[in-house]
Amino acid sequence: MKRFLLFLLLGPAVGFTAFEIRELLSGKVIGGFPGFIMGLPFAYWFGLIPSLIMWGEDWFLEDKMGLWPKVLTSAITGYVVSIAMLLIWTSVPIPLPQILTFGLVGASQGLVCSWLSGIKPKRDVVRRTDQPKA
Repeated sequence: MKRFLLFLLLGPAVGFTAFEIRELLSGKVIGGFPGFIMGLPFAYWFGLIPSLIMWGEDWFLEDKMGLWPKVLTSAITGYVVSIAMLLIWTSVPIPLPQILTFGLVGASQGLVCSWLSGIKPKRDVVRRTDQPKA
């Protein structure tokens, strides 16, 4: 349940933040702070399907590999899924460099959510005092 909520609630927010950083670095600021606030609901709307795909991949690989290989595969899945969704949803031609950098939005989303879902709580090590020391 923790994994599902992370990918569903935090995933689009992380992707939107990465998208805004990408836009700022390229010199495109649309609407300033009000544009940022108004863009957040759209980020959840358009980021829902990629988040669910990344959640499914992360859930499937949970017991099959370690944390860091799983995080890497989630980042790669996020990269590919975000590019695929961009190409499916857009109706205007987009230059290849913009398409490839847009993949970083999904990659960051998959990386952060997979990493956070893979963190296990530390168990306290209880020392038994009744055992003789060797």
